[in-house]
Amino acid sequence: MFSVAPRAAIIAACSLTLSLAAAPALAGTVTLQSMQFSAGKPVPHLHYEGEVVEGDLERIAAAVSQYVDCDPKTLPDTGGNCAVITMTSEGGNYVEGLRIAHFFRENAIATWVKTGSYCYSACAFAFLGGSGHSSWHATGDYIDRTIEPGGTLGFHAPYVVADSLGELVAQYGVQEVLGASRENIALMIDQLVYWNVDDGVLSRITSMGADEAYTASTAQDLYLLRTGLPDAPRRLWAPDPAEALRNACMRLLAHHEDVWPYDVRDRLAGEIAYNIGTDDRGWALSGYQLTGNPGGLTVSYCAIHTSDAHLGANADIALYYGPGVEGHMRPALTFFHRPEGWSTLGTGGTAAQRIFQKGGIGHFFLPPEAELGGAHALTWRLVGEDFLKTGRLGQ
Repeated sequence: MFSVAPRAAIIAACSLTLSLAAAPALAGTVTLQSMQFSAGKPVPHLHYEGEVVEGDLERIAAAVSQYVDCDPKTLPDTGGNCAVITMTSEGGNYVEGLRIAHFFRENAIATWVKTGSYCYSACAFAFLGGSGHSSWHATGDYIDRTIEPGGTLGFHAPYVVADSLGELVAQYGVQEVLGASRENIALMIDQLVYWNVDDGVLSRITSMGADEAYTASTAQDLYLLRTGLPDAPRRLWAPDPAEALRNACMRLLAHHEDVWPYDVRDRLAGEIAYNIGTDDRGWALSGYQLTGNPGGLTVSYCAIHTSDAHLGANADIALYYGPGVEGHMRPALTFFHRPEGWSTLGTGGTAAQRIFQKGGIGHFFLPPEAELGGAHALTWRLVGEDFLKTGRLGQ
């Protein structure tokens, strides 16, 4: 279980506030919504709402004990959850949010922000703990956190409430209070890394003031936060297979070069080309040539087996080196798209530290700059509730 170490008394006294609320709110409440969240997640649905305050972990644990009869170790090798918790909160106690996150991981509880709901600051840190578990040793714990289009997730660095600052300085001294604040920031960075948030986000969050927030508002933000859209068929999010492939290629190239997807758009600006070469098994490939990469020993293409280019089912999308002396193209990095299994970008390491998700990773197929509100939120409002209940999209 997560615990707070050095300077604990001062850190606690600083309140570790992470809240956008203008006035004090009630402690968080936990309620049972139903005994089946969705067709795809037939487990109890809990809802958490209110300010994150000390003691909320105990309230959540009590609700789980009362309504959830599940041992994560008994979940199947295909993966699953013991419960899903939807969240609405403007924030609150930072450390309590981190403790809640670790509780979610230990108990295979998926987190979810619904359309029209919001989860800021301490709530957002708790949200990062959303997890599933597979009894297959190679998978184990994996990330399971979801935002519906039109939901809001926002982060900012911990800060001391202005009204309490003078009192804290008088009680502990300036150096002690400043030291505690530095430890708060260090703890936040450590936890963001632990929860597999892209390191490019860390500097964004730590540089923001108390009245600013990094908000997950685009498809690129979901990539950086390792957070999913609802696990719906790819055609709901990106109906054009060629454009969907291009957008997935942006994620591959960004991951390969350690940049953000938006920064590589111009490298994949050409038209899709069919049967551009073959892999080492002789299978035909179709996709995009990277601008400025001549071929040969450099990563020069992003492609898919031509037979899978419609993206209707399983597909391996990869960055390829140019043809070698034998005329074949070899993969450098692969995104394994498995709508009915495990989707992952690359292999190796633990599942919880990769871009890894049960089912499809829908936001991979959207343009990086695609807004999650607007048209996508409207589409989800029209079909989302029915899809969650039935697991099917209307024709």
